[in-house]
Amino acid sequence: MRRCLLALVLAALWPVLAQANDRPFLLTSNAVAEEDDDQVWSVETWWQRAGSAQAFTVAPEYAFNPTTSVQFEFSRASGKTNAFEVEFKHLFNHIGRDGWGWGIDVSLDTRRADGSQQNGITVKLPYTLQLRGGDALLHLNAGVQKQSGERHEWVGSVAFEHKLPQRNVGFIEVGREDRQTLVHAGVRHWIRRERLALDFSVQRRTAGDDRSAGAVLGLAWYDL
Repeated sequence: MRRCLLALVLAALWPVLAQANDRPFLLTSNAVAEEDDDQVWSVETWWQRAGSAQAFTVAPEYAFNPTTSVQFEFSRASGKTNAFEVEFKHLFNHIGRDGWGWGIDVSLDTRRADGSQQNGITVKLPYTLQLRGGDALLHLNAGVQKQSGERHEWVGSVAFEHKLPQRNVGFIEVGREDRQTLVHAGVRHWIRRERLALDFSVQRRTAGDDRSAGAVLGLAWYDL
């Protein structure tokens, strides 16, 4: 009985735990090769709430070069649930040269709650297309996810971002992962252009007849 209860807790909290993404998105990875991302660090942090569940995530990332990076995500959620994820991403071309980019994203994760542990792997193919002379970007992700003790699941998302006045960027994201549908939208403000960003967004998650809504607040530092 106790194991069953722990499994239910993990299932309930997993939607707001670490998932491979590129901020300010929650599910979507981009295929944008930044020419100045060469042997640099970045740190992304965000707090989110979905229904009664809350989670805080810290995600340092190291870019070996503009096309290859590794990110580590540490999350702590309601019910003393912890998650750790390692994400490796490699891009096969430069969007600045071709106007589009694509690559592969592989992430390994583990989640623990009161002695119970669950592991998983997710493989995605991210694609990004420049629009409106580079003022807008369209991101598409498609892949597969496998959690221990569960059948594999096909996952995917689509996201759009557009530059706004006053160093702001508006974004919207729709995706399917962890047997849930996510709708997510908000605004990112560059406190210091390309260096320090603050974002606020709202989210809604649907799993069958269960629905939850909440907010996301993030702060990120780049080119450290």
